[in-house]
Amino acid sequence: MKSKTFFLVMITFFLWGLNGCSKDNSAQEDPLAKLPPETQTGANTFGCIINGQVFYPRDGTSSLFNPGGRGFKFWGAPGVDRIWNEFEIRNLQDGKPCSRMIIHIQSLHQNQIGDYIWKTSNFQNSIDGLMQNYVFARIFDSTSNSWKFYSSYENSGKVTITKYDNIVSGNFSGKLRVINGTDEIEIKNGRFDIGPGLGNKIFP
Repeated sequence: MKSKTFFLVMITFFLWGLNGCSKDNSAQEDPLAKLPPETQTGANTFGCIINGQVFYPRDGTSSLFNPGGRGFKFWGAPGVDRIWNEFEIRNLQDGKPCSRMIIHIQSLHQNQIGDYIWKTSNFQNSIDGLMQNYVFARIFDSTSNSWKFYSSYENSGKVTITKYDNIVSGNFSGKLRVINGTDEIEIKNGRFDIGPGLGNKIFP
């Protein structure tokens, strides 16, 4: 009788352990759990989910065009008007799921808090890009083992600025379409919180 009771107790603990492990694993696999929280404290954070995979800045080797090897920059047009601002986010380590993303916001300094609806891009940025809100990214395609360029299009998503003073915070989501094609990717749960100390940042 005792051996039977012992056997039942052991089975109970075994099943409980399996159940506990599966919960832990599912929590670890949840992409949302890997993103930085949505804050407005100037934490210098950025993250989003691209087709179910987490994307965030990853620093790399310093170069002439990326001094310090920074994976995250926020900057804008010079002068008092500051007619546009840009986020440049890179994964400089393995480039997956995205090696580079540009988020261009037109008239941020003038309009400040609110929604910025995405339009199309010409896959250029800074003064070579279109003077409207857009996003483009270089995304890794596992089926072809190569990177492809994707762009926003008319009303395909938006950036929402929730704080604009010496801190710039907000969120974003939408869809991008592959260059010269119809394949699309989805960006979800994007968030950023930019404060003093981030290189190349232009504050109000």
